[in-house]
This record gives sequence, structure tokens and C-alpha cells, in this order.
Amino acid sequence: MTVLPIEAFAGTRLALVLGNSKYRAVPVLDNPANDAADLATALRGMGFNVIEARDGTRDAMANAVRDFSARLSGADVALFFYAGHGLQMNGENYLVPIDAKIETPADVRFNTVNLADIQQEMEGTGRANIIILDACRNNPFLEKLARGSRAAPSRGLGRVDASGQGSLIVYSTQPNNVALDGAGRNSPFTSALLKHIATPGIEVRQMLSRVRGDVLAATDQKQTPWDSSSLVGDVYLAAPPSQVDGGSAPSTSTQPAAAPQAAAGGAEQVAAAAPQAMPPTSPTPQSGAGGLDSECERAAAPAPPFASPEQLKIDNTHDFAAAVPICEAAVRANPDQPRLEFLLGLAYGGTKNYLAAQRYLTKAADAGYAPAQGKLGVYFATGRGVVKDMPRAFELFSKAAAAGEPGAISNLGAMYSNGNFVKKDEARALELYQKAIEAGNPFALAQTGLMYFYGKGTPRDYSTAAQYFQQAADLNDGFSLKYLAVMQERGLLGAPDAAKAAELRRRAVQVDPGSQDPNVPKQLNASGPRRSSGGHHVRRIYYYRFVGCRWAWC
Repeated sequence: MTVLPIEAFAGTRLALVLGNSKYRAVPVLDNPANDAADLATALRGMGFNVIEARDGTRDAMANAVRDFSARLSGADVALFFYAGHGLQMNGENYLVPIDAKIETPADVRFNTVNLADIQQEMEGTGRANIIILDACRNNPFLEKLARGSRAAPSRGLGRVDASGQGSLIVYSTQPNNVALDGAGRNSPFTSALLKHIATPGIEVRQMLSRVRGDVLAATDQKQTPWDSSSLVGDVYLAAPPSQVDGGSAPSTSTQPAAAPQAAAGGAEQVAAAAPQAMPPTSPTPQSGAGGLDSECERAAAPAPPFASPEQLKIDNTHDFAAAVPICEAAVRANPDQPRLEFLLGLAYGGTKNYLAAQRYLTKAADAGYAPAQGKLGVYFATGRGVVKDMPRAFELFSKAAAAGEPGAISNLGAMYSNGNFVKKDEARALELYQKAIEAGNPFALAQTGLMYFYGKGTPRDYSTAAQYFQQAADLNDGFSLKYLAVMQERGLLGAPDAAKAAELRRRAVQVDPGSQDPNVPKQLNASGPRRSSGGHHVRRIYYYRFVGCRWAWC
């Protein structure tokens, strides 16, 4: 299921949606016709031209496929969805019409629709081709076909890889396994697909990662959706990201690079930490209270968005050496779970085993797990366990940011602020930092304060800078507390107040003893502009939702 990056979204989008429930020779299925109807409605709302057929006979299915094939040449994105009975025989997958009578291998060939024929029709350059199959249900024809036949079908559908460039094949469960019917209107897979497919700004592989997580949770880990992709770009089915675009590597200093007083090394610490403060964007696998996955979560999980000071403190005090064997056991017990692979990567990174960390982060990132993409971007930006590669970091941050990953959004801001790989754009950096705050990233608070303090991407405004530093100080950020102390010492917020400055510095040492000391030029004092000159101007302040004590400024 791959399509041209963002241009494909704007082109012609064609879908064929088939769902068969009312089988005549075998028991009916509850969900497939509903699945097809609901997905067709969703796709139409997303701008697809939809050819829809429910409870189709062999002739009706063939006619729908023929109509679909005739219109493919003008499409930029082509999507085929099938729900109903399917079977595999001799390595081929077949979709079963409602009027099929299947007792011999010849009946399979002549009374069904061969998936390979549809796949072959969809092949073509310059188009994203997506095949989604919720057709792996128990095969009611298996017993009859197995009697004395060397060509007896196998359980579930067989593995078929995406061929050529720009294709994605999605199965509701892993090859040679069967999918479950739902207790409600839709199957577990289609229910999850309907939940996420219309989410704007999310790349299709990230969307499928969320679907996979929901299906695992709904089926108690019994059903794992599977896909094969030859995508060469990003594909957005609902809408491309309109507000978060571009990406960049973490800043190499805690202050904007353009400020000559920026201390080297500090900002990389903030930017590198940001991706660790992100939650999973798909449900965390659960194997029951006290299970290995839960133990791994407790041992290595990063702080959630909008974390409190207590949560951030826990995030900084993990015993990663102890977490490694715990998360290794969890990964062995729950293989191919991106969240657990991500946590094991964090644990290895915490022990400075960056090669092992990079290996597990890569597996999770390749599965479309946004927190892993963001963290792996930090590795490529800093050369941890990999050759330093800013373009690759940019790509990873961009993907994670498009999925709403707060740390990746902040790190993109750092790239634009410092001109790393991308053209320096401080106004864009400020915009991204503010978006990261709204998404729950605490580290973007100090970065935004610095932008206003030094007038980077915006006119200098000490009052606005102080409001961001104060929010960060409420989260026990010593660096921001020290900036507030400087502002009190130099009278940047009113009359100089040495006592308040001393109080702020004591607080910084108490709550964050290792924090960096600001390197503020001496000429930066109350004689300079405190806010932009000109007419009345009201700034919007972006707030991190944690409500703390605000101890020094209530």
C-alpha cells in the first residue's frame, strides 16, 4: 500500500469494496457485509470514488473487478478491500462468492475469484496500490476438499508479498491463521480499521500500527494483523499533515543556535530527551496484571505527555541495567510487539549499549511505531550506535511528528532553529516548539522561552519568555529557574529583585542540581526592548496542561 508521498492524496482515489455474508452453501457470516458497507462510507468521506458490492455472486464479483480494472488507469491511489470467506490452495489465494459450491480443486479455480488476478490488474507505476483482506476466516470447504485431494487447501490465507514498487497488502491476521468474527456489527480488524483510517495527518503504516494494536487488545493477543509493503514514500489516506511538516535533528545546545551565548552541548541533552517523554501511539500490549509486559513498562517506560514533576523524576531514575533482562523476557514472550521492542531499545540505550538499542528501535520504527521513530531520529542526529546521518534523522522526526509525537515535533523545531539539514527558519522553529507544548512535550517550554528571550523568530519579549520559563520551572527545570533568576537580577521584568533571584537559584540547585547555567550576554539588560514596539499586540501563550504549585509566582 504505497503511494506517492503527499501528492497522491490530491489525485484521483479509487476503491473497490466487497463484502460477502449471505453464503448459500455454508453458514452465513455476521460481519463482512457490514464491514464493506461501513468502510465504503468512510472511504467516500475521505474523497475516494468507491465501487461497492455486497453479498456478491461469482458474476457480480467479476463484474465489479472488471469495472475497477477499467478505471485504474486514471487513479493515483487504488484500494481493494474484501471481507468474507477466503481460502488458499497450491500457494494461491481465492476469494469466495456467496453462490460458490466447492467440493473439488476444480471448483476452487472456476467458482471463486483469484486474488492474484486482482493484484496483477492493480500493478502499475506511479500509483499507490493497497489491498486489504479481512478474509482469513475458518474455511468451511476444507473438509470436503481434503478428502483424497493432493491439492487440499490450507488454513487461512497464504502469504503474498507486495510486488513492484508502491504496493501494500494487509491481512487481518498473520499468514496461515484465521481471523475472528466480531460480537458486534464489525469484525475486530475492520472495527479497528474504521477507527483509524480517517485520522488526518497519519501515514498509512502508522495507521496500520494503531490498527494492529487495537486488534491485539480486542482479541487477547490471538490475532495479529500482518502486512507486506513495497512503499517508497509516505501515504496519507485521510489527509496529509497540514500543520506539522518537515523535520530536524535535535539542537546541539539548549539555547537557539543563533544566540552567540548558547552553551554547547546542553541543548542536545534536552532535544535527545524529548522523544523519551512520549507515550505509545498505539495500545500497549497487555498480558494481564503482573505480566512480563507490565513489568517492562514499569522498568523502562518514558513519562507520558503532560507529565507531572513526579512522573518526569521517575523517568530520570529508571534502573536500565535491571530493565534490560526484564524487557528481553517480555519481547521473547510477546514477539513482534513494537511497544516492547521500543522499551527494550530504551533500556539498552540507558546502559549506553547503543548498538543493541539501535537494533530494537529500528525494528519498532520499521513497524511504524512513532515513539521509536522519534528516538531513532535522535540516534542518527547524534551518531549513537549509527553513523551520524542528518537526512535520516530529518526523515524519522518528520514521520513521528506527522503522527503527533510531541518529542519529534520539538526536535524538528531544534533543526529549524539551528539550520541542521534544513534551511534555518527561526519562525518555523518557534511554531513547532509551540505545537510540541500543545502536544504535551515539557522540554519545548524552555526552548520557546529562549526564542522570546533572544528574539529568535519573533520580536524579543521578556514578559512572554518569563511565562514559558515559569511553566518549565513548575516542572522543576533548573535551567528555566536560572533564566528567571537572571531576569530578576537584571530588572528585565520590572525593578531588579536580588532576593527573588537568589530564591530562584536556590530552588534550581534543590530540584535540578545538574542543570546548565545560562550564558547571558552582559549587554542584555533592562535598557533593551522588553517587548515588540509598535501598536497594541496580544500574544497567545501556549500552555502545558500540568497544573502545579507555581510556587514562586502565584
